[in-house]
Amino acid sequence: MKAFFQSLLGSLTAFIILGVISLVAFFALIGAIATMSDQQIVDVKAGSVLVFDLNTTIKDAPPMTTVDAALQEALGGGSYSATYLLKVLDAIDRAKTDEDISALLLHGNLLQDGYGSGLAAISEIRNALIDFQSSGKPIYAYLIDPSQKDYYLASVADEIWINPFGMISLNGLATNGPFLGNTFEKYGIGVQTTRVGEYKSAVEIFTRTGMSAPDREQKTVLLNDLWQTLLAEISVARAIDPQEAVQLSNSSAFFTAEDALAAKLADKAGYLDELIEHLVATYDYSKADESFQQVDLVDYANARGFEMDTFMIDVSDQERIAVVYAEGEIIDGGYYPDYVGGDWLAYELRRLRKDEDVKAVVLRVNSPGGSAMASEIIQRETRLLAGQKPLVVSMGSYAASGGYWISAYADKIYAQPYTITGSIGVFGLIFNIQEAAEGFAVNFDGVKTSPFADIYTVTRPRSESEMTLIQKFTDDIYDAFIDKVAEGRSIDAVQVREIAQGRVWSGLSAKGLSLIDEIGGLDTAINEAVKLSELSELTIEQIPAPSTFADTLEMLLAETGAAPVAKISSPLNRIAAELEALNRQLRALNDPRSVYTRMPYGLEGL
Repeated sequence: MKAFFQSLLGSLTAFIILGVISLVAFFALIGAIATMSDQQIVDVKAGSVLVFDLNTTIKDAPPMTTVDAALQEALGGGSYSATYLLKVLDAIDRAKTDEDISALLLHGNLLQDGYGSGLAAISEIRNALIDFQSSGKPIYAYLIDPSQKDYYLASVADEIWINPFGMISLNGLATNGPFLGNTFEKYGIGVQTTRVGEYKSAVEIFTRTGMSAPDREQKTVLLNDLWQTLLAEISVARAIDPQEAVQLSNSSAFFTAEDALAAKLADKAGYLDELIEHLVATYDYSKADESFQQVDLVDYANARGFEMDTFMIDVSDQERIAVVYAEGEIIDGGYYPDYVGGDWLAYELRRLRKDEDVKAVVLRVNSPGGSAMASEIIQRETRLLAGQKPLVVSMGSYAASGGYWISAYADKIYAQPYTITGSIGVFGLIFNIQEAAEGFAVNFDGVKTSPFADIYTVTRPRSESEMTLIQKFTDDIYDAFIDKVAEGRSIDAVQVREIAQGRVWSGLSAKGLSLIDEIGGLDTAINEAVKLSELSELTIEQIPAPSTFADTLEMLLAETGAAPVAKISSPLNRIAAELEALNRQLRALNDPRSVYTRMPYGLEGL
């Protein structure tokens, strides 16, 4: 008995100590989050150079400060840097006519978390920079080892400086991914699939050991389309013959500082301190910083951007445009960061439809698709909304399969040349662990009332009659998909079937196929919504809204999501990022009927 009480006392002591530590950690975390949530409003001084630090993930939707990110920073794991597209576009646009801004400097390397920093979004920012130059204010870019996406953005600069030991890459686009057919077989996990569409290849990573011929065909055409467009835009910016740019890529691919200067890919080679000296001599000097007068783009946006208006006043009782973000894989259920919950988005669209002060809605889609059921739940609300007020869709880097499903009934659809869209097709994916369980001497048995009562069990493979049934409602969903696209886009169903088959298209190709209306970005879509709503003054409500400390604290009580992968570039971290991406994809497979409208895996990251 004495030993029992000693053990109990020891356990209670350990529990109390753990509780105290947890409490201290809790308050430390709140302090960290509070620090992260504070927006320091800077004083923008005359003669400032706007500094655009690219060491960030540029998401479509306002990033939510997650508890895991706050904890990571509090424990010394580095900060999680993210901003969002509309904030960046607005800051560049305001700086164009701001007398206090004299020039703009780009530096750093873009980060990519989830579906952020995609080519389509970067293209929108690049167009905004070109518009900024129309004011006569120059743009400088400082490069060390830029990715192709970094260089594409920086190529518009009036002066491109490259570090003497730097290198510019123009080696082309590629896509590859894991194929788990042998893996599942080795570990006794059964996979059964249904699909409609010759090019609907999303199931193949679970069943094959390599790409199918149709998938290889569609991805080859898509990547060549994107690459040719990217090289053509770089050629125009750098005053290089387009064929010369192709030849440079094919023959050299990688350019040292000396080679880059010779190829006219850069203007000057120099160290950062030399560029700073040049800017100090050209623009105002800041004694406090002992450098040129400057302001960070995010700080500038916080001080003079449109968010200041929405933070200072309540827009809920004003006539306004709503910008709704559907960013991430479409899943069944409510709101979860980095995913598009079908019930959550449907609720928000329904709320906006009933709000008389919301005069138009812009739906920004940056999604590869996902759950067919969740996509249909969302689309129902888009149809109802479009019947009562203008609905404009702005497609980001991805608006494919389920992402296209939820877009089809808009009054107008805009996309960028680099948008990946289409993928009008359906697949079913069903796993079972019978063989794996038998390897551990585990058997399953049970009873049922009807032949199909346990059709969704993971304990056994599906029978031929069950797979016939699943294929039937896969076919039914595909037919419905075709009909909805035909009706929403006013295209003959026969024509839709010809361009469907699960095939992905670039934004440029999609325009020729009438899958979209115009090439344009988020700002273009917002302007169209203002025009259709006949609003005299633009006020924007964003959904989800930029997060505040209160939002993060509320999430503290509910969130259990995974911490973001470290952003330091190394072989081990790249492997970890790939595994996390695969885990994210598997987590998204939660359709109640195991039927999905999702574009091919392996295209994310462009």
